[in-house]
Amino acid sequence: DMEITHVIRGDEHLNNTPKHVLLFRALGREVPRFAHLPLILGPDRSKLSKRHGAASLFEYRDRGFLPETMVNFLARLGWSHADQEVFTLDQLIEHFSLDAVGSSASVFEESKLRWLNQQHMKRSDLERLVDLVKPFVLRRGNVTEEMWEGIGRDRLIRGADLLRDRSHTLEDLGWAMEILFPIPLDPVDEIEVTDRQAELMGGLADALEGLEPFTPAEIEKAIRGYLSSEGATLKDVALACRIAVTGRKAGPGLFQILAPIGAKTVSERLRSYPKGKRG
Repeated sequence: DMEITHVIRGDEHLNNTPKHVLLFRALGREVPRFAHLPLILGPDRSKLSKRHGAASLFEYRDRGFLPETMVNFLARLGWSHADQEVFTLDQLIEHFSLDAVGSSASVFEESKLRWLNQQHMKRSDLERLVDLVKPFVLRRGNVTEEMWEGIGRDRLIRGADLLRDRSHTLEDLGWAMEILFPIPLDPVDEIEVTDRQAELMGGLADALEGLEPFTPAEIEKAIRGYLSSEGATLKDVALACRIAVTGRKAGPGLFQILAPIGAKTVSERLRSYPKGKRG
């Protein structure tokens, strides 16, 4: 009545299959096709269990893994197509075949899952990605719904585009995107600045505060112009400015990341950072 044509299960049930075939025949039912997949093992090559941190799909969703990542990752456990690792759903539908499923057990590696999720995030439509990351930003409790709506869709999209390359999950991206909002930073890195650097950063804050349009090209022009007038170069303050504004040493290009943060927040962070941080 359920019109089941295929029974796909783990190969620990292989020995039960003859009994199940006989039961179907005894009941006068059409025997479905049975397929047995290799077991999924933990990193220690024992059967995957809660001891290894095995979780439900809902837990992975709540940690910021995309649905397409989970489908891709699970399909690739025991199956392959050439050397391709990243598949869209349409590509899986086109290429997947039970005939290509191997017999060897597969190891569930979360590091590989995180890498794969990063690849799908890089390929994700930005409008959709911003919608998906929103609850991860808000649930941290530092950004309100009003703040989220207040900075504008365009800045959210540009920020997500710049920050997703270094994010492995939506949770990572949600944390990274907090730098776009006028809230205290959660810094990864700090730096001691000299009095001269503090002076230059204050001057840069003045130069950028009223800048319109606040685009990477105009930001670069304003920064280089001010530094040149002070007999300084970008190298003198680039790292200090990056850490003051983003809280991180590494990241997208300086001019690119300043743009979606906005002139007001950038200027405030440049002015306030040197306090207590002078070398």
